Amino acid sequence: MQMKHIYFTLGILLITTISCNNKPSNQANEILDGQYVNQNNDNIITTIGNFSNGKKDGYFMYFDNKGKLLAQENYKNDQLDGIQITVHGTGKIDTKSSYSDGILNGTYEKYYKTGKLLETGSFKNGVKDGEVIWYYDTGKKNITYTYQNGELNGPSKTFDEDGFLLEESTYKNGKKL
Repeated sequence: MQMKHIYFTLGILLITTISCNNKPSNQANEILDGQYVNQNNDNIITTIGNFSNGKKDGYFMYFDNKGKLLAQENYKNDQLDGIQITVHGTGKIDTKSSYSDGILNGTYEKYYKTGKLLETGSFKNGVKDGEVIWYYDTGKKNITYTYQNGELNGPSKTFDEDGFLLEESTYKNGKKL
């Protein structure tokens, strides 16, 4: 479902930008304003986005030199703000991260190249904070950690691929007790 949304959005953006071949000017003092489309030497779109008075503002999409989606993200006043999605070369989602005013804040997810969940957790003011869970490619929990202000702090559990508890430990200020 999420990839359908990405492709739908991509299609809408491409349709609306076909007539807007906005290559950046070579003039160093030009201030970008409005819809922005950048193409490589083969006329393949590598960036679609919006600028407001020279600052990134709104939705941006980045593509490799063959036109394959690399990332989509949202900007507010030239700062990442909202959900950033990066994409594996397989076309599956690599990461989903939440930003606020250019700083990682909120939940994040990392995925295997197959599209299965690898890791979940959250950031607070740019550092991991709260429970972080790593998963086997089967979808079962592998390891759980607890972070506080970017340091391991609290319980940790390691499971085998069948879900059986292998080890329990506790961390304090980044050190295993």
